[in-house]
Amino acid sequence: MPAFNTLRIDKDPRQPRIARLLLNRPECLNAISDDMPAEIRAAVEWAGNDDEVHVIVVEGAGKGFAAATTWRPAPSSTSSTPASRRPCPGTPCVTTAR
Repeated sequence: MPAFNTLRIDKDPRQPRIARLLLNRPECLNAISDDMPAEIRAAVEWAGNDDEVHVIVVEGAGKGFAAATTWRPAPSSTSSTPASRRPCPGTPCVTTAR
């Protein structure tokens, strides 16, 4: 199985025709980070190369499936963060609610 920073993918042990892709950033309600799209693509390619896999089920770790995307102000930005954006606990990112 491939190793990723923001997600996991495995075949379901009871139903090997199913691959389970888990978005694994529960501290940010699985907000899509800069790295996540490439990791999702690699995970889908991994499943696509396995003749036994016919279905990919996408799940989210923790209490949220996927909150939004990770937002980071531009380095030159001097504006304050709008109240609708909340910091992700334990990370330097801010998530947007759309």
